[in-house]
Amino acid sequence: MVSHISKITFPVVLLFLLFIAALHYAGHFFPESWLSAMHHIDIVSEYIKTAFELTAIIIAVIKRKDITRWFISRFRRKEFEGTGDEFPVSEEKVEGIVIPVSRTEQPEWIIRHLKPRYVALLYTGFKQSRDATLELVRKFSSTTLFNLTEDDIKNGKDMIADAEDPLVTKELTRRAIRHMLALDLKHENIFVDTTGGKVPMSIGAFQAAEEENVSSIYIVGKGEKGFITDPSIRQQGMPIFISEKREGKS
Repeated sequence: MVSHISKITFPVVLLFLLFIAALHYAGHFFPESWLSAMHHIDIVSEYIKTAFELTAIIIAVIKRKDITRWFISRFRRKEFEGTGDEFPVSEEKVEGIVIPVSRTEQPEWIIRHLKPRYVALLYTGFKQSRDATLELVRKFSSTTLFNLTEDDIKNGKDMIADAEDPLVTKELTRRAIRHMLALDLKHENIFVDTTGGKVPMSIGAFQAAEEENVSSIYIVGKGEKGFITDPSIRQQGMPIFISEKREGKS
């Protein structure tokens, strides 16, 4: 659906932006007597441009799953193994995992039911993300090794300052994966979760997983309204593979 919409809208968007640019630089090409009227048009154009940008952001949020599927489809020249297959929790041994954090429920579900030995949490400067990360470390630090301490989070260590830039998340994810390997965790037992965080964060985390040849997963919410509301309930989450890198699968 997203690719179909993009074929229609891209030419329209291009013409729209050219129109905005023409209005913006009109003063360079028209007589001074026209500038007053053009100035008002330029102000209106800025409002239109801002409204267009906000609309695009809203659509990106609402159509997150469609956009993610569209993004993955751009890589069709590369075969992804196991995409959409259920992640057999009872059979998989998760030694390490990278988790972008938005809220506590989904990361807590992973920690409780996948039981990773090492967890790298990716958080942003947004209060909800930062508070959730702090809560997770406080709750599970006695049984799980984290990449961050409470003081690290309070001091903003490795915080993602720009959640809209996938390269920032990609670099932090790559660094976390290599640190796990340095701790002697096996490639096939390292995973990257792409569920939480903003869409660019999910994209960056996925790219890092592919480049470092580790499996990426997504947690499908099975609780109320498709969300995990009680992380202690195993049935409220269903992990699936985005790209499987287990032995014999990559």
